[in-house]
Amino acid sequence: MLAPLENRAILERETRPDNTQGNPLLAENLALRHALRQARSSRKRLLTLHATRLAEQDERLKALENERDALRQRLGQFESGQAIVELGQQLMAARAAEQQLMAAIQRVWQLDKTLCAAHRECERLANERDRLARRLCHRPADAGYPAAKQAEPRD
Repeated sequence: MLAPLENRAILERETRPDNTQGNPLLAENLALRHALRQARSSRKRLLTLHATRLAEQDERLKALENERDALRQRLGQFESGQAIVELGQQLMAARAAEQQLMAAIQRVWQLDKTLCAAHRECERLANERDRLARRLCHRPADAGYPAAKQAEPRD
C-alpha cells in the first residue's frame, strides 16, 4: 500500500520531453501520470455530480417524509372519528343556515305577496279616481250639484 503524499505536486510533475525520447520507461511513466491526472479530474467531476444528486435526493426524501407524516396524522384523525365529528358539526351548522335561509325566503315571499296586493289596490284606487274625475268633468251644469263658489275680489 502506498503512503499518502504530503505534496501531490510531486506526482503531477512532468519531466521534460527531451529526456523521454531515449527512455521508453520514462515516456510510459509520463503517459501513466497523465492518465492518472485525467482519471482524478474525472473522478472529481463525478463526485461533485453525485454529491449534488445525493443532496437533491435527501431533499426529496425529507419532503416525502413530511408528506408521509401529514398523511399519518390525517389517517389518525379518520381512525379516531375526529373527522366525522367535524363533518357532523359542519352539517349541523349548514342545516341551521339552511333553516334561516328558508325562513328568510318565506318572509320575502310573504312581503312580495303583500306588495303585489298593495299594488293591485293602488291600481284599483287610481282607476276609481280617474273614473270619478271623468264623471265630474263631463257632468251637466244643471245636475243639481252646487256650483263652485268663485272667490270675490278683495280691495
